[in-house]
Formats: sequence, structure tokens, C-alpha cells
Amino acid sequence: MTSSIAIGIDLGGTNLKGAVISGDGRILAKRTIPTDTSRGPEAVITEMVTLVDTLLRDIDAPRSRLRGVGVGAPGPLSQTKGRIIRTANLPGWVDVPLRDLLAERVGRPVVLENDGNAAAFGEYWAGSGELRDDLVMLTLGTGVGAGVVLGGRVLHGHFENAAELGHTIVVDHGLPCPCGQRGCLEQYASAAGVARRVAAAVLDGEASVLADSIRGGAPVDSAEVARAARAGDALCRRVWEEACIYLAVTCINIQHAFNPARIVLGGGMAEAGAFLLDSVTEHVNRRRWRLHDDVPAIGLAGLGYDAGVIGAAALVLAGWPTSSEVGDAKMPQLRIPHR
Repeated sequence: MTSSIAIGIDLGGTNLKGAVISGDGRILAKRTIPTDTSRGPEAVITEMVTLVDTLLRDIDAPRSRLRGVGVGAPGPLSQTKGRIIRTANLPGWVDVPLRDLLAERVGRPVVLENDGNAAAFGEYWAGSGELRDDLVMLTLGTGVGAGVVLGGRVLHGHFENAAELGHTIVVDHGLPCPCGQRGCLEQYASAAGVARRVAAAVLDGEASVLADSIRGGAPVDSAEVARAARAGDALCRRVWEEACIYLAVTCINIQHAFNPARIVLGGGMAEAGAFLLDSVTEHVNRRRWRLHDDVPAIGLAGLGYDAGVIGAAALVLAGWPTSSEVGDAKMPQLRIPHR
């Protein structure tokens, strides 16, 4: 076992994911547990400490071997201050100094980063970015997370909340979003958003092969919507295609805003593979400009669901600052071999 290890944690509204990452990029152990958001931040932080200790036991390593813990969390947050400001999917998380509270409990340095940024850096460092391509990542899960890596930097912006692309408005006066806006991308093109739209249409009287399950109160996810759409279900096909159109429009806007080499799609929606990618690419090609051939390559995440935990740990291994004194430092160009 390598002497340089870090733990990456992906703090989500549904699950808490953790992994031990070696200095050469290998996953030494990983676990996923449900996030009990009903008991507030203190209970979740206690679960995070338990997760750290469980992972270390899995590889028979003491805390002293741990270089640090990286946490990818939903925003808005302040990376430099190590605080979660407020988040729609974690009730009660308002101005929580997560970095310092967790560091005090585990006795090791902690890095706090936006979950989309962490996943994007994971792809840049150990996945499809290959440590050379500027990239933008969209994670299509409970919401739509995003991260932008340009020239080895994770883009934070003046207020430290750049790349909240899930809250770009794609439908004026559209569906309400927990963020307070209406018509946000994540209401139409997240895994949860797609499932919600199908369920709402069924309850409003539209026909679907999923109708019996939905009316019976069974949860429906984006994978079921994708399967039904593939099989020719008209409602599911329409909602899926609309999601792909909104993603395509977002990709074109990303092209013009950041001009990256590639755009990476991850999260639950990306499990549909070519069924998602081919449709998004087709809609991009129909709508793209013709003045210049600078459309980014659009692909699926190379690290899958591991991108967030690998990226969070990689921020520690790459020497990302754990102190509020440093600010938006340039990422060290360290290479983790492909697994």
C-alpha cells in the first residue's frame, strides 16, 4: 500500500459516498451509505467521521497515514472559508463551517469543494481529461452539478460559485426550483427532474407504461424513463428528448462561454450511455453555429460514479489549499495513471 493516501467524500442529498485513493490513483476502498438529512448537519458530520474511520479500517491504516480528506458538497459554498452557505438538497445546512468541524473531528486536514468542481477535477486528473484538456463536466443526478477546469484551474469566480450551470435558466417562467428561480436546467435535465416530469404528466392524465407504478405510489427513476422511451413510450420519449434538447442548448452555451476541449456528462442520466449521448450530440449539431469549428467533444464520464470521490481526494493529493489564506491557487500538475 502506498504511503500517500487521501479520502474523498461526496456529500449528496441522498447518499454519502467515500473512497480511499492512493497516490497513484487507485481506489483502495469505497463505501456508500444513506445521508440522513432529517437530523441536520451535526448528525451528517458524525456519519462522515464514521465513514472515514470505516474506510481506514477497510485498508488497515491509522488516521496518521491519511494525508487529508476532500469533501465535495453541493453549493453555494465558500471554498476559501470552508463553509457551506446554503443548499437546496440538504435542509438546515445554512452557513455551516464544514471544513473546520470535520477537520477537528478527524484530526487531519480537510478540503471543501463544490461537488461539481470535485467531479470535474477528478475527470481532468484521472479520467477523460487526461491532464491536458480543458473541460466542463455536468453531473446529472438529483440536481445538475457542474465544474469547469481551465488550464489546470478549477474555476471559482469572484463569489466562489462559478459554474452553477444547473441553475442556468432554460425555460423562462418555467418549473419552480428549490433555489428560488424558475425554469432551471436541473428541473428539466437532471435524473430526478426527468422522473418528476414523467410522474407529474401521468398524474395529470397522460398515458404511459409507467402509469400503474406511478399511480400506485412506487418511485420511478430516470433509468426506467430511459428504458420506456427506448421501447417507444410516447410520454417518456418526449420528456427524454426535451431533456436532451435542454442539455444540447446548455452545451452550446458552454462552448461560447468557456470554449473547452470537451464536455463530460456524468451522473444517473449518463447511465443511459449512447441513448443520452447520441441524442445530445445530434441536437448540438442541429443548433451549433457555422462560423467556426470549435464545438467541444461531448462524451461520458470516464470515472462514472467515482469521479466525485476521486476528485475530492485528488484535491488533497495535488496540494489544494486547506487554509483560507491561499485562495484560488493554481492546481499542481500531478499525474495519476489511468486505472
